[in-house]
Amino acid sequence: MYKRQIVLHGLTIQNSPSWNLHPYFSDNLRFLELTILNPWDSPNTDGMDPESVNGLEVAGVYFSLGDDCIAIKSGKYYMGHKYKVPSQNIFVRQCCMNNGHGAVTIGSEMAAGARHIRVENCLFNRTDRGLRIKTRRGRGKDAVVEDIRFENIKMDHVLTPFVLNSYYNLSLIHISEPTRLRCIS
Repeated sequence: MYKRQIVLHGLTIQNSPSWNLHPYFSDNLRFLELTILNPWDSPNTDGMDPESVNGLEVAGVYFSLGDDCIAIKSGKYYMGHKYKVPSQNIFVRQCCMNNGHGAVTIGSEMAAGARHIRVENCLFNRTDRGLRIKTRRGRGKDAVVEDIRFENIKMDHVLTPFVLNSYYNLSLIHISEPTRLRCIS
């Protein structure tokens, strides 16, 4: 069942044992002025994992956690090929991504692709990567990534600003050093 026209505003989500927010098969979502917190060394604690969504605005969100801040997904192999619903029309602005493996990640579950993604006026602070695209072999022709735009991004202590990995291997992941810095707008 699709979820439509959902707004989350002003909430703090903290110490989730796994992904913090995971909207899927949803249209026209707005996540505004949220705070998403997990310890820097907590594995698999993605901040937000929109999966097969169409129309998502993420504005003024503060992330500090142990895995990807935003990980855009569109299904593992069987889901992506069965439903063919890409994640698309995503707009991320005025956010602070602190700690984490990737500030904005596309994948690894993206069998239906990702397109029309804009990220602007954000601060990436002490993340392992800025923009991270990760997938596994065999995703097929539906796993197209297109029209990804980053504008006015400040990266401070980001180890690798951009990485593309089409043979994603979990054994290569490492944990960042802890930090107590806060983003200042």
